[in-house]
Amino acid sequence: MSIPTGDPPSPRLIDKVARIGAATYLVLLLGAVIVFKAIFAGIVMVDPLFGIYGIVVCAYIVSRFAFSAMYRPSRDHGLRPRVAIVMPAFNEEDAIAASLTSLLELDYPEELLEIVAVNDGSTDDTLPRMERVADHADGRVRVIDLGRNRGKRAAMAAGIRATDAEIIAFVDSDSVLEPDAMAKIVQGFHDPKVGAICGHADVLNLHDTWLTKMQAVRYFVAFKVVKAAESVFSAVTCCSGCFSVYRRSAVMPHLEWWENQTFLGVESTFGDDRSLTNCVLRGHRVRYESQAVSHTIVPETFSQFMTQQTRWKRSWTRESLIVGSFIYRKHPVAAISAYVGMLLPLIAPVVALRAILFMPVIEGAPAPIVYALGVYAMAVAYGLYYVLRRPTYSSIWVYGIVFCFFYLVFLLWQTYYAILTVRTSAWGTRPATAGQAQPGEAPPLAASLGGTRIDLS
Repeated sequence: MSIPTGDPPSPRLIDKVARIGAATYLVLLLGAVIVFKAIFAGIVMVDPLFGIYGIVVCAYIVSRFAFSAMYRPSRDHGLRPRVAIVMPAFNEEDAIAASLTSLLELDYPEELLEIVAVNDGSTDDTLPRMERVADHADGRVRVIDLGRNRGKRAAMAAGIRATDAEIIAFVDSDSVLEPDAMAKIVQGFHDPKVGAICGHADVLNLHDTWLTKMQAVRYFVAFKVVKAAESVFSAVTCCSGCFSVYRRSAVMPHLEWWENQTFLGVESTFGDDRSLTNCVLRGHRVRYESQAVSHTIVPETFSQFMTQQTRWKRSWTRESLIVGSFIYRKHPVAAISAYVGMLLPLIAPVVALRAILFMPVIEGAPAPIVYALGVYAMAVAYGLYYVLRRPTYSSIWVYGIVFCFFYLVFLLWQTYYAILTVRTSAWGTRPATAGQAQPGEAPPLAASLGGTRIDLS
């Protein structure tokens, strides 16, 4: 599995011109949005809902860009703590070998790095492929087999308990790390108050379909803007499962609760990354490290993508209630941003329906030009930011514009459905059975080291 480099390298002049043009247009665009909102601030008196919503959205988006500009990655403090990488997998036969191999190729002292691969009851060739890698890894890879599908949290918890390393890293089984990623990400633990650090994630299969290209821009902006802005206040609200690291002492007091978390009487079988982040964020700082890069496989079809997004929104619903109960104790700017970020997705569908359907059709108002211009401004801003921050020019930025309108048509309304179905425990994308009743007793837990199976029951 090779790491894509984006479009073929373009001449430096084209790169420079593209970045200058993108930066200029982005500044002008954001400035125009601010001026426009200031001029039409009086609309608040005439149409409070639309007026206040527009001002809040504008302030929120502009503030994300502004705070992200203040972000700085960690310096190299020479830290090399003992790290255990836990990689849970369920039916990932196509990706697991390459993912584990990428961990073996990390530029990190071998004696300070252990790899724990956990097979969560896969029904395909995942376990044999794990063991095949372990057989050729000179004892550096330990394989744990859960016997049956117990869920990602159970797999992660088994990996945590299998090691006493100071730092626990999680890497999804469909992700690969750049060689220096681990050495970069652990530097943030120079601050003893930091409990977790989220790495940066790029899309591995970005050239496969129009949908993966769209997600490539979305991922880039989500990390470089949103997580960077949160990191300025050491309050990142979700350490992505693609690649994140945790201080063991920050995780262990919450492990039992996190592994057995329930919501409205139902076992929480997904949203493990956001939930674990919440556990650590309560008493520690949580940051983002832009220099620690992973590459992850994203959904290639519409149905896979929509199912994934529904699952993410369900976990967002659950975890927003939790983070909202304590985020006020963090930096006030981080708290305000978090609460606004929770409210906007709930209000946005109402505003969109009113602007697009109710006012023009029911009230006979003019076409929603102002609303459409707002969506356009956001879409172009995200695309231009992608041009500005990439080392070489890439035409994929156009898909950032596509995504915003795609979001308006499909994803905006998904929030309410996710809330109404929040009690479901099904992943939807794979034939997982975690969280469902199982006949009989679970088979014994087993592990293998270098291909030798050991009964852990």
